[in-house]
Amino acid sequence: MLQWDMNFIELDPLFFQTKEKLRSLGIEGILFDLDDTLIYTSEIFRMQMEVYTEEVAREMAIDPQLLYKTLSAMSDEEYKRMGVNPLRWKAVTDKLAEIFDDKSGKIVEKLHILLHIYQTVPRVRPAARVFLETVKSCHIKQGLVTHANEEWTYFKLDQLELWNYFHTVLIADENGHKGEWHWRRAMEMLEVEPEKCLVVGDSLRGDIIPAASLGARTIWMPSPWSVYREGTVPEGTVQIDELVHIWDGLMKLE
Repeated sequence: MLQWDMNFIELDPLFFQTKEKLRSLGIEGILFDLDDTLIYTSEIFRMQMEVYTEEVAREMAIDPQLLYKTLSAMSDEEYKRMGVNPLRWKAVTDKLAEIFDDKSGKIVEKLHILLHIYQTVPRVRPAARVFLETVKSCHIKQGLVTHANEEWTYFKLDQLELWNYFHTVLIADENGHKGEWHWRRAMEMLEVEPEKCLVVGDSLRGDIIPAASLGARTIWMPSPWSVYREGTVPEGTVQIDELVHIWDGLMKLE
């Protein structure tokens, strides 16, 4: 278990700045998205997609660039239809087999490479633990609203030892999409009114728009995935490029 020296945290000037800014905003709780907000997951997806593409393209003599482009498009399509359920990869490979007229069965046979995504421990984003610990030291309640396979979510939180930072963890149904209901429910679980809540996420439609519609303050760190960047940024939302800039983003909130 990772341990932090609380006295050290509380001597850091950032602690005082964070505490005072949260106090001035009236923030009593912060809700975070998990994937590609606090931890890196898109890089795992892309890595396994590249490994899959390389192996299949080599064995079937397919242009790897074409295969990867088609794989990505099918992944986006099935996400919209099936959410983030890992079973969508079976639907993706089935469609790829049709598109490339695979009589050998290799396209579906290599499915296990894509499913290795859910057995890989992701990296924690730089500054994530420090910010979580700083907020915890400020006695501000923290929660997590994530949209992922439940077993995979538990795996990530266990392996990365993140459970202790959160008063509540809400996992949106993997077969659907994250929206306003999930954020409202998480605020109720955290016992914080929307106007006294800050939401930090990477998905415009799944995190920022629904949270802002409830009256929460929002910090958006645009997702690496284009489907999560679709929509109009709500007025008052602060945008940051990396999580290490979250302190700057916090200071810009009004």
